[in-house]
Amino acid sequence: MKLSNIAKITSGINGRRNPEGSIYYLSARDFISSHEIDTQTAPSLMPSSKMDRHFLEKGDVLVLSKGHHGFTAHTYQGEKQPAVASSIFMVLKNIESTVMPKYLVWFINLSTTQNELIKYGRGSVLPAINKTILGDLTIDVPDLKTQHIIVTLDQLKKQETRIIKQLDQLKTTKLELQLKSKTI
Repeated sequence: MKLSNIAKITSGINGRRNPEGSIYYLSARDFISSHEIDTQTAPSLMPSSKMDRHFLEKGDVLVLSKGHHGFTAHTYQGEKQPAVASSIFMVLKNIESTVMPKYLVWFINLSTTQNELIKYGRGSVLPAINKTILGDLTIDVPDLKTQHIIVTLDQLKKQETRIIKQLDQLKTTKLELQLKSKTI
């Protein structure tokens, strides 16, 4: 199924940051994982009537539309409100009820999907995709139970990777301490 049949695709907005702002202006650097915003992110946009239709809602999916490292997707969980996406993102809104936003993020972030988007991306200095390229992306949509299993397995795999990394760091620290005590 084409992505344009699953969700409404809109663009992020171009804004000017202001330390007095009361609206969160999300950029790529504000996401520390595909489902988590950095807790240090602060509001930085002044309110404007023009941005009313751009406010993010829980479950919206933000897809990077420019960049050298692919076009990764992120789920907005509603933890920072009110929020809008910066112009570096395209936003998937009103996602069909038969598709989990986290599944959509998982699918878009697959290396095969990323390679497809990169292949159709435009621009040599800064590769970019537009609404048409993203909207034409074919998404395999299994039933909700299967989507839930896939998302859960992906989260467990990421958790395992984090634990293995932490274990490796602890082993390195332990080894360093043991070797230091032998030389003193």
